Amino acid sequence: MDQKIVDQVIAEAVSAGRTALSEIESKRMLAAAGIPAAIPEFAASADEAAAAAVRIGFPVVLKVHSPEVSHKSEVGGVALNLRTESEVRDAFERIRRGLAARIPGANFDGVAVQPQARPGVELIAGISRDERFGPLVVVGLGGIFVEVLHDTAMRLAPIDRRAARAMLDELRGAPLLHGARGARPADLDAIADVLVRLSELAARRDDLIEMDLNPIVAYEQGLAVLDARILLAADNLRQAAPAARDPQRHGRRVENLRRAMAAQTVAVIGDKRVGGYMWLRAMKRFAGKLYSIQIDPNEIPGIEALGVVNLKSLAEVPETIDYAVSAVPRQVAPRILKDCIENEVRGIGFFTSGFSETTEEIGIKLEGELKALATASDIALVGPNCMGLYNPAIGLCNFPELEAGNPGDVCFISQSGTHSINFCAQAPARGIRINKAASIGNVLMLEAADFIDVMAADPATRVIGMYVEGVRDGRRFFESLRRAAAAHPVVVWKGGMTEAGARATFSHTGSLATPAAVWTTMVRQSGAVSVAGLDATLDAVEMLARGKAVTGRRMGLVAMTGGQSVVITDTFASAGLEIPALSAESYEELKSFFNIIGGSYRNPLDAGGTIGGGVHTGNLERILRILDRDAAIDAIVLEVGTGLRAQRWATHEEELTGLLDRVAEFGRASAKPFVLILHPAHVEAIVARAKQLARERGLVVFDSFERSAAAIRVAYDYWSNRAPRANHIDAGSGISAGGSIR
Repeated sequence: MDQKIVDQVIAEAVSAGRTALSEIESKRMLAAAGIPAAIPEFAASADEAAAAAVRIGFPVVLKVHSPEVSHKSEVGGVALNLRTESEVRDAFERIRRGLAARIPGANFDGVAVQPQARPGVELIAGISRDERFGPLVVVGLGGIFVEVLHDTAMRLAPIDRRAARAMLDELRGAPLLHGARGARPADLDAIADVLVRLSELAARRDDLIEMDLNPIVAYEQGLAVLDARILLAADNLRQAAPAARDPQRHGRRVENLRRAMAAQTVAVIGDKRVGGYMWLRAMKRFAGKLYSIQIDPNEIPGIEALGVVNLKSLAEVPETIDYAVSAVPRQVAPRILKDCIENEVRGIGFFTSGFSETTEEIGIKLEGELKALATASDIALVGPNCMGLYNPAIGLCNFPELEAGNPGDVCFISQSGTHSINFCAQAPARGIRINKAASIGNVLMLEAADFIDVMAADPATRVIGMYVEGVRDGRRFFESLRRAAAAHPVVVWKGGMTEAGARATFSHTGSLATPAAVWTTMVRQSGAVSVAGLDATLDAVEMLARGKAVTGRRMGLVAMTGGQSVVITDTFASAGLEIPALSAESYEELKSFFNIIGGSYRNPLDAGGTIGGGVHTGNLERILRILDRDAAIDAIVLEVGTGLRAQRWATHEEELTGLLDRVAEFGRASAKPFVLILHPAHVEAIVARAKQLARERGLVVFDSFERSAAAIRVAYDYWSNRAPRANHIDAGSGISAGGSIR
């Protein structure tokens, strides 16, 4: 990059008080960045335009040059394929008159004259800036593809060449770039190089707010940027960098969070009878030392009746307090935090709500007091407006009904206390064992990124799930997410993806919503995977934590009836998974024993008559081994227990356990992912028992074809994107119908 020219172009515009660069200035900057751009000649009169056309060589294009015009075609400011001096002069006057008619009083400086480009594949590319995640690079196919179909791909900048090629492959119109219908393919390397250079320019210059290269014409060899628009930041509009953090203090704060999650001493402050002593009851199974801090004499007898030692102040606790829970009214919260800091409490979770999420002046003021106190200390402040920390292995519980005493390998982070409790409460029945969980509420000090870092570094962690409504420092969140996803599957459920949901987000936690397109791009680029809803989160986490890695999309499906065979195929295909034909060897072996009366051994296999609903486990095992050996199959899905067969399990559980023992043995021996589907149907209680027994044997089980297919697809997306991922980040959220980057 010729930094001198870039600086000069920007300085000239700034000195003239302009934030929008002209086309000529924009193309000079692109050329300085190594991007092929057809730099036009400027002509202030018809005669100058004609002379320039002669020098350039016919045919030429004229484009209006005016500081009031961003989209030239909208004011009749473009004349194409001009082949004579006379045509150039006429076009000059036509453009001048058209501008005066459409924008009266607009300054007409003249026209830009450039060669008429030969036909090629048209694209649009550029950069935009997101309030949370910073510079973005966007690409799409031109014309109807971007204007009507919104066929674009996006990445956080900067990117490398591999990421740029991946963006082009994501476009629905990608076949046009590869030479559809006998056309010659476009120069993908040249396009990727432009995207890389644009992204680097965006990452280096925070004064570049928007760049719009439209159109770019790509050829079999090379390309040309035919038009460009660059918007600079006004000084008062320049994107503010996140507030600087004291790295040493922040490091101590995060270390205190680790210690709080593995607490040996806990203090519950302000628990009361009116709430059923919820926090003290939740902590009754805590393996360390538990204290109550309560000065109300009316509350103390009830606390002592629980067998908990009550003290009048934190100073009376003889040990260092690793974690405190505050259940006091919001007016008292700053005083409690000050007391915790003075007594060197390592971490505190504020169940207390009523702060900035209320938008009330008093709530905002009190939250500001908490932030000021916490910022000047090393304390790990969780929340406020949250359920705090959960570590079942040591009985550090944030709700009385949650499981305690069993160590696990799944972590969960949630800005919603309800979602955190619901996930952790439903997890054990799904075979999901919680390692640590955190309800983080308003994320006043410690953000989701800090909890990701702590949980990802825990050697017991296998999968991380999270519910997030918004982040303040988007880049830091992205980097933490990217590091975590490189080591473990990370499942992200985003609240507030719709406009209405985004409004609700602010009232709930005080977070600001991030545009959906940017968020989706960020998660995918990080290597994490996105889901929508609690059930989808539980399904994905179960598949990723308990199943084998899904590294291919080709499914071997075994159903019990013909109708189910059709539906399971449609469902898995709709999820973007494949149901391939088996090998000739597999078909030969299946033909030797398969009952085709009322059945079929194509993929999917209609196997009910062959395996007797699971009674004939020898035939079932044989089918599964065939699918396991077949190189055309990446993963195996087995439907069991439909209809009357499931009803028999109520009185003949030995049939069920015998079946589960055999398939569990197969699942352990197979290198391929293996999943069961048990429909609740009209025998829900019986099937619930069957799912429990299956999960006790280490099997992954889903309620329906839809949920199974969705979870397997999420797992495939994670594993296929894991190594190596297409980005190299080290540190407008979309394209409008008009084709410009917003």
